[in-house]
Amino acid sequence: MQLTLPDKSLLSKTGEVDYFYWNYRFPINIIQKYRFKRILKLMGDKKYDSILEAGTGSGIFIPELSKHCNKLQACDIHSNFAHIHEMCNHYGIKNYNLSTQSIEQTNFPDKSFDLVVAVSVLEFVPDQQKAMTEINRILKDGGEFITICPMESKILDWFLSLYTSKAPKEEFGNARQKVTDLLEKNFTVVKRGYMLPLIGKLFPVYTHYKLKKPPTA
Repeated sequence: MQLTLPDKSLLSKTGEVDYFYWNYRFPINIIQKYRFKRILKLMGDKKYDSILEAGTGSGIFIPELSKHCNKLQACDIHSNFAHIHEMCNHYGIKNYNLSTQSIEQTNFPDKSFDLVVAVSVLEFVPDQQKAMTEINRILKDGGEFITICPMESKILDWFLSLYTSKAPKEEFGNARQKVTDLLEKNFTVVKRGYMLPLIGKLFPVYTHYKLKKPPTA
């Protein structure tokens, strides 16, 4: 599936862990773009009525996500949205709304969204269980949650430390160790896969999920 990313000049860094510019820097851009392409593949050709992007960061995925829904909401803990509005105006995107809030607790009504998307977000959330409970609350019955998360991996950690000049554990803590178990506990798994399919279970780099809101949530 074709991935459209905005021109780098239209984006701005919104926080300490916003590495949007990696998407334009070889060779790490191969890993970065893989995450977005995988999300799109899991979405398929379906056009959703309402999508929430949790942890939008610089807004880099907004131009692409806006093509796949009638209404797009995007939230993050920062409020640096001026450049995102300019970017959306540049591309003629009108079906979006931005808000400053954490996915751990939002002001969205119950059963608001057909799909929640989170790209490399859950590893930064202080209370992952609270976030998953909230996602279930705001998903419509039968709604989907599509996410991709980095795993604790010597391969990935070595690669990331080259670019961040710090150990990934400084950023993620122990979050990567428990995220998959929590996802599978809180949602119905539709699809699960690995960035390196043949050895992904033994040497995970990124794990992706297409999940559904369980009937009792």
